[in-house]
Amino acid sequence: MKYTFVPMNQEYASTIVDTWKYEKEYSIYDYSNEADHMLDKEGWGTGIFAVLNQERDLIGELSIEFIDSQGLYTDFRNFADEALINERELWIGFGLRPELVGQGHGTKFVMACVEYAIQNSHYRGEYVRLGVAMFNQRAIKTYEKAGFQKFEQTVGEISGKTFECAYMRKRL
Repeated sequence: MKYTFVPMNQEYASTIVDTWKYEKEYSIYDYSNEADHMLDKEGWGTGIFAVLNQERDLIGELSIEFIDSQGLYTDFRNFADEALINERELWIGFGLRPELVGQGHGTKFVMACVEYAIQNSHYRGEYVRLGVAMFNQRAIKTYEKAGFQKFEQTVGEISGKTFECAYMRKRL
């Protein structure tokens, strides 16, 4: 599958928030839980992107953040400051449309998201990182296939619930 990354817009964000529902324990990843983030117009095209397939159908989303050594996030308005973002670590989050999960698209999708995030932001740092709930072994295996390794385990909150989580990163 070929992926095209475009700035998030109202139509795509509303579709993701209103209709992307994951099954069973994966429902913590439902975008209705992330509505404030997805509908944040300030981030559209700087840190929040829609992912389209070759038919131009919405099949995923990519979110990009930069965090400093204290774990603080960089404001979207500062993403154009290459010197600043390259002092920080690139953090990515992404999701596939629910009916595409488990069909073998994961590793290629993750790798395309990483590549786009690096190129689009002109990132020259050492690592890209992400976070994942420990119960989500299928995602962890996908991230490992894409070159990520666990480097820290913590307790995190996802959708108001507490979970064992892992931080994973990939050396660039």
